[in-house]
Amino acid sequence: MIELTYIFHSCFVLETEKCILIFDYWMDPSDAIRQSIKRSGSKRIYVFASHFHEDHFNSEILRWTDENPSAHYRYILSKDILRHRRAGKEDADVWLAKGGVWEDDNVKVTATGSNDSGVSWIIETDGKKIFHAGDLCNWYARFLTENTPEETIYSKEFSAYINPVSEEKRFLGELKDILKITDTFDIAMFPVDGRIGNGYTLGARQFIERFKIRLFIPMHFVMSGFESTWRMEPFCNEKNIPFWRISKEGESVCIGQDNLIIRRSALEDIPKMQTIFTIARKFMTETGNPNQWKADYPSEALLHEDIESGDSHVVLKDNRIVATFLLRGGVDPTYNIIYDGKWLNDTPYATIHRIAGNGEVNGIFHTAMQFALRHYSNIRIDTHRDNRVMQNIIIKEGFRYCGIISCRDGSERLAYQYTR
Repeated sequence: MIELTYIFHSCFVLETEKCILIFDYWMDPSDAIRQSIKRSGSKRIYVFASHFHEDHFNSEILRWTDENPSAHYRYILSKDILRHRRAGKEDADVWLAKGGVWEDDNVKVTATGSNDSGVSWIIETDGKKIFHAGDLCNWYARFLTENTPEETIYSKEFSAYINPVSEEKRFLGELKDILKITDTFDIAMFPVDGRIGNGYTLGARQFIERFKIRLFIPMHFVMSGFESTWRMEPFCNEKNIPFWRISKEGESVCIGQDNLIIRRSALEDIPKMQTIFTIARKFMTETGNPNQWKADYPSEALLHEDIESGDSHVVLKDNRIVATFLLRGGVDPTYNIIYDGKWLNDTPYATIHRIAGNGEVNGIFHTAMQFALRHYSNIRIDTHRDNRVMQNIIIKEGFRYCGIISCRDGSERLAYQYTR
């Protein structure tokens, strides 16, 4: 499972089972990078910078090795950073320009072009192809119309003379060069910057028209705001490309087996979630468990509460929501008292609740567990005595039966715990 965390502007942290990749660090308002490094253990950390601009390269990254001497860093930087004297030759393990390729036992890195500065990146790791565009984009889209002549104009916004048609040709030429290497990316991070003005989604649209993308992620939008990037979502939907609607720094999304995507639920997801719960209640009744979830459970108010807390998640397959679950860290009051048994330990834990699927994808509980274990080593769960199906799934996943707990309405549940 791969976890991708939005840091700020064009910076992301991508964590696999074996390594951590950090792209284009500028600043980290949510302190997410430090948390990733803290739990990195023996994983190698690859730090990328696509070019010398200060919003993509902050020399602070070069001091991370001093601050975390036990971490295993490898710096892979664009050669234009060296050329502009933003760093010394000794500061990077690898310097790459367009066409450069480097690999080790964890990653293969190909430096592709940019129509601005430096490079864009293709990274192959954990069986996935990942693209980070750097400053590759159709930056002068606002000046383009169907019949725009190829001529030089002066732009007050950019304080420079530009030729929008010629610049677009450069951009499309870089995409053509990338197509010679691959036409498919599992994850693509690409600028959707509202500061461009009218047509600011054009570059991203031209990108998804040419490549097969399994998850599109907007970036380079900090000055225009999160919601400005959401205008790209309908264009992705037309091509059945999942779109990550980032809403805050430190937010994460996971990509599991069979390209299942796990993200936090949004209020707009509630109708689809309710449909899934209806399917789940019907399945429970048909398999001898008619009493666990009443007809109005979970209520819309409860789902609102779950989503607002940030604990509700949905699972997507081919850009469609196929399952949902709640993962909540901290003390669950209904677990404070347990009868006819005891918990495996009293250390901090997280709880899985309200897990349900529409039946299209197998192994949803396993997927949710793999997601949970990225952040917690103790997991608790409960289920109804009549829910034989869930009991078998829970035991198969490695949980141990601990005893009986009481819900808020007084009904009993069988309680289980997983620890490692």
